[in-house]
Amino acid sequence: MTRSVALLRGINVGPTTKVPMALLRELFAAAGATDVVTLLNSGNVVFSGSVDVPALLARIRAETGVQTHLLIVPGEQLRRIASAFPYEGDESRLVVAFMPSVPAVELPDVAPELISLGKEAVYQSLPNGVSQTKLKPAFWKQFPPETTARNLRTVKKLVELL
Repeated sequence: MTRSVALLRGINVGPTTKVPMALLRELFAAAGATDVVTLLNSGNVVFSGSVDVPALLARIRAETGVQTHLLIVPGEQLRRIASAFPYEGDESRLVVAFMPSVPAVELPDVAPELISLGKEAVYQSLPNGVSQTKLKPAFWKQFPPETTARNLRTVKKLVELL
């Protein structure tokens, strides 16, 4: 059976976006997923099988009041994205932005940060940390609303859980 990762955007980042991981596992199982595991408290779900994304999002909203976006990344794709990471350094400062498809956009000069468009993701090196990035929020508005980012340390842990 296919093993995949679900990445939920913007949950558990403030008091109005709380989604307990135990509830999230239950909702995925109720939606037909099996072998459901969550990682951290930030909307990372590894599971087998398939789920109806619109129905699952509706259930999450009904149960928690949180409206979020959800991106399903098949296991093999996650492995490709992780292995294609072009930068080295502190994995908490290396970031992958996942999205349904990567549009061709102009990349700003944000040195000493590095940013590149991959075939399946956007890769960043943030030597001063995520909170100190020079990229303006407007840059990310060019990308699909499901776009969500994880540091490389978390991506590698998700690959291990597959």
